Amino acid sequence: MKVSGNGHGRPETVSAKADRLLGQHRVIITGSREALVIGDGDTYRVSRPAKRWLCTCPGFRFHGAWRRCAHILAVLRALKDPSSQAPVARLADLLAECQPGR
Repeated sequence: MKVSGNGHGRPETVSAKADRLLGQHRVIITGSREALVIGDGDTYRVSRPAKRWLCTCPGFRFHGAWRRCAHILAVLRALKDPSSQAPVARLADLLAECQPGR
C-alpha cells in the first residue's frame, strides 16, 4: 500500500514510512502494549488492548482491521529493537517540532 509522498515526488509505502518514523526516533514506547508515534501531522496513540493493535490516526480509522498503518508497523519494529528509541533528552524537542503552528 502506498501512502503520502516522501518529499521527493514519489509515494511512500507503509513499510518505508514505518522505517522512516523509526529511524527518526519518533516512536516512544510507553508500555508493553502501548506507544506514542510522532507522525508527520500529529502524534498518535498505538495500543493493543486485546488481540489486535489499534491506532488513533485517520488512516487506521478509515481502513480499520483491514491493514496495519505505518504507526503500528513502526511500534512493532521498535519493540523488536529497543535501540531505536529516542534518547530522553531529545523527546521534548521531537514533541515540540510536531505541534501545529511551530
